[in-house]
Amino acid sequence: MKKQMLNIHNDYLKLLVDTATTFGVPKGEVIRACQIPLSLLTDNNSNERISFNQWTDIVIRLLALLPNKGVGYQFGLNCKLTVHGSLGFLLISNSTIGKVLVDLQKYYSMRIHKMDLSILNKNNKIILRLNPLYQLPAHLNESDKNIINRFFIESALIDIITNLQMITNFNITGINIHAAWDKEDYHALYEKRLPIIHFNQDHNQISFDLKCLDLPLTFSSTSAYTLAMEMVNKEFLFYQDQDNKIILKVNQQLKFTPGIGFPSLTEVSHKLKLSERTLKRELSLANTTFSALLQSRKFELAKKLIDSNRNIQEISDLLGYSHISAFSRAFFGWTGKKPSDYIREQRVAIKSFYIQQSKKIYKE
Repeated sequence: MKKQMLNIHNDYLKLLVDTATTFGVPKGEVIRACQIPLSLLTDNNSNERISFNQWTDIVIRLLALLPNKGVGYQFGLNCKLTVHGSLGFLLISNSTIGKVLVDLQKYYSMRIHKMDLSILNKNNKIILRLNPLYQLPAHLNESDKNIINRFFIESALIDIITNLQMITNFNITGINIHAAWDKEDYHALYEKRLPIIHFNQDHNQISFDLKCLDLPLTFSSTSAYTLAMEMVNKEFLFYQDQDNKIILKVNQQLKFTPGIGFPSLTEVSHKLKLSERTLKRELSLANTTFSALLQSRKFELAKKLIDSNRNIQEISDLLGYSHISAFSRAFFGWTGKKPSDYIREQRVAIKSFYIQQSKKIYKE
C-alpha cells in the first residue's frame, strides 16, 4: 500500500480562524501569529487542501496564542455538518442514526485528520472509538504532540456527538464520552454544553444506547441521499488519488482560465519542469492519465456551473467542447446520466430538502 500524503480541506482552516476570533482575538492577529498565507483564506481556494504538516504547524501556533482556553471544544462545537461538505450532506439526508454511522465509518478519515472510527456493540451500548492514523511532524516535542493530539481528538468527539444529536428530533440517550487525558481547567467553562466526559480512560470514545440506532433523521430524503453519495464517492476517489505526489502536482496546475480553458499536457509538463514523456510515465505509475485528471477537473467545474444555473449550451462552450453532444457524452461518462436528467434530479433533491426544512421551521 502506498504511503498517504495527508492533507486538510481549507474549510477547516477558515473555521479554525473564525473559532479563534470567538475568544476575542482579532482575525488579523490570528493570521499573523499562526503565519497563515492570506491566499489560503480566499474564496478562490475554498476547494483546495493544505498539507497536514502545514495544518499542524498552524494549529500549534494557535494553541500557543490561546493556551488552556478549550479551543478543541469550541472548534468541535463549531463544526456543523455544512463544513464537512458532501459528507455532511450525505449524513443529514440519510434515514436513521444507524445508517449514518455506517457511512461515517467508511468516509470519516476522508476529511477528519485521518482517524479510524471503530464502531462496537457492547452491553446494549454503541461505542464509537477514535484511533489516529496520522503521524505528527518529527520537529514537534512531546509536549506539543500531546497538546495537538488532544485538540484533534477533543474536536472530533464533540463534533460527532453534537451533530448526531442535531440531525434527529429525538434524544440520543445514555451518552458518555471517554477521554484518555487529564481533566483540564477549561472543561468547567463547557461542562453544561457537553455530555458527561470521563477522563483518564483507556480509549477516546463516545457511547450511547443501542436503541438509538433506529432514530429517524429530520431531513431524510432518498433523492438527496443518492445525490450526496455520488458527490462523496467522487471526492473520496479524487482525494485518495491526490495522496500520490505527482497527481497532486498536476491537479494544482489544472486551473481553469475563462476564455482560455484548462492548460494542456505540454503546458503542465513545462510548469513542472518535466518532459511530456516523463510526466505520462509518472502518471501511469500512479494508475492514471493526464486525460483522466483533466476530466475530473472538468466535471468539478461543470457541477459548479450547473449550481450557478448556467444552461447546458453555455457550460459546453465554457468547457471547450466542440458541440453540445460531445459535452453530453462526457457528462454521461462522469455520472451515467444525461446533463438534463442530472440537473432535474438535483433540483428535485434540493427542493425536497428545503420543503422539509420549511416544515420543521413551521412546526417550531
